[in-house]
Amino acid sequence: MKVKRQLFCIFAIAIFIPVMIIGIYLVYNTRSLLFQHYKNQCLSDNLRVKSLLLDMTSNIYNKSDSITSDPELIRLLSKKYTSEHQSLNALTNYDKITSVISQDPSIQNIHIYSLNPTITKTDYVTPINKEMKNMEWFQHFKQTSTPFWSSHKKTDSFGNSSMELCFYEKIFLPSIKSYAILNTTVSNNHLKNRIENSSLRTILWLEDRHFFYSSDNQMPTQSFHRYTDNLSTYYLGKVKLKDVDKLGCISYIRTTYSDDVFHIASIDDEGYFYIHKITTIHYLIILMILIASRTFISIYSRYFSKRVIALREAMHDASCGNYHITDSFSGEDEISEAFRDLNIMIQNILEKEMTAYETRIKTQKLINQQQQMEFKMLSSQINPHFLYNTLETIRMRALKAGNREVANAIKLLGKSMRYVLENTTISFTPLDREMNYIKTYLSIQKLRFHDRVNYSLKTSLIHDLSWYKIMPLLIQPIVENALLHGLEEVEEKGRIVIHIRQKEKLLIIDIFDNGCGMTPEEVEKMKQNIYDHPKNSSKSIDLANIYQRIQLYYGKKYGLSVKSKKNLGTVVTMTLPAQEYRREDN
Repeated sequence: MKVKRQLFCIFAIAIFIPVMIIGIYLVYNTRSLLFQHYKNQCLSDNLRVKSLLLDMTSNIYNKSDSITSDPELIRLLSKKYTSEHQSLNALTNYDKITSVISQDPSIQNIHIYSLNPTITKTDYVTPINKEMKNMEWFQHFKQTSTPFWSSHKKTDSFGNSSMELCFYEKIFLPSIKSYAILNTTVSNNHLKNRIENSSLRTILWLEDRHFFYSSDNQMPTQSFHRYTDNLSTYYLGKVKLKDVDKLGCISYIRTTYSDDVFHIASIDDEGYFYIHKITTIHYLIILMILIASRTFISIYSRYFSKRVIALREAMHDASCGNYHITDSFSGEDEISEAFRDLNIMIQNILEKEMTAYETRIKTQKLINQQQQMEFKMLSSQINPHFLYNTLETIRMRALKAGNREVANAIKLLGKSMRYVLENTTISFTPLDREMNYIKTYLSIQKLRFHDRVNYSLKTSLIHDLSWYKIMPLLIQPIVENALLHGLEEVEEKGRIVIHIRQKEKLLIIDIFDNGCGMTPEEVEKMKQNIYDHPKNSSKSIDLANIYQRIQLYYGKKYGLSVKSKKNLGTVVTMTLPAQEYRREDN
């Protein structure tokens, strides 16, 4: 199959089909999430309004009930007045209604309609006339005493009409076997301020009655019976308003003190618009991606196919071992870069062939060197035995000649050399063997320097010396440094004290000499040589090597420390972990 056709197949399989599948899925999922978001928004706002309406209606009922059960009001409404002036004074002095209205912003007005013919009309009390007896609220109380809510149309002084929500409750007057009717009107401004805190439209109505509130001041002309019939808790979904689909939530509140049912509708006017808008944008983006990728594949496939044959021929020559291909290739694109990479690859192959050849030569040299080292190791295993036998022969001749001092010196030297040679190939040795070697070393130095060198060993340990393990030949360089540098200027009574102690899980070895000591500057310089030894310096190299051995094996928290005072002496402290010696450690 031609490269161009392959690229179009790749476009269809790798781009077109996945983009369509994923794009349609994402659009569908996005629409579902948006629908759910707007539905949840409608439900949340509906619950908010429902809670506010329930709180407000319950509050008005409680205030109304407190007025209808007020003994003073019942007395005033039951009394037979002899004149209008007497009635006016009595009702005007009753201030509870004024107090309730002033204290509760949800109440617009409170009015009492009375059947008592002796009562004069005031701001809050009106006698019932024949026209009022034909009204809905009066006819209602002729049949039942249950309080109820109703909505009425009101026209202001400017001719603007609006709906008012009113609560009616009966005031029983048993002394005159009559009753009065209390009308409490809800404040539209208060209702609007409490409800209109979101971008959604809110519509309120009483069952089988007119709408009494709409947040956009435009009462719907259609009924919501199709959504409220057989409503169990709430309806959430598509709502048709003026033949336009909206998203909304419709629920109801059933009051316990009356037979009325409030319906609440929370309508999102922009929900469907934004969902369709975002869906359209998503589809346009997918279409643009497909068109752009199709155009790019078409152009690139033509450009690509012209150069692929030239590259294939060069690669074929290289695969046949013909590394002499042309160095130039037309164009500055991926194909030309691939051709340059091919040239680099050929050069790398040639270099690697040369490197492999050189590596084989070096490997053979290493094998030869290893064989020589193995031969030397075999030789070194023979030489110590010859050396021990020679020293023993010399020692016996010194004893026969009666020179015990020379014989003792040779014995100590042989013992020291045997320890060194035997411990160069092992990792650990018991501390008692290491200290025996130190004693042997100091005994040899005692023979050499006489009274200039005196030594003592102190221990403050939990276990015997043989219990602790230590790397071999770790203490001797420190003792040698104390002997050669610390006691260098001491002519007699030189003293070296080795104090071994255990502190918790630490093994601490102090090597003290009573030599000339050092100034603080010299101590710092010595520490610098130990902790960060220069490669081209030979000063304190033995102590630096010991410090590095301790740090590499035991860790950074172990090592050496130096303290010294001029003309008093120097102490070098070695800190190691207190560990038990086992033969298998080697």
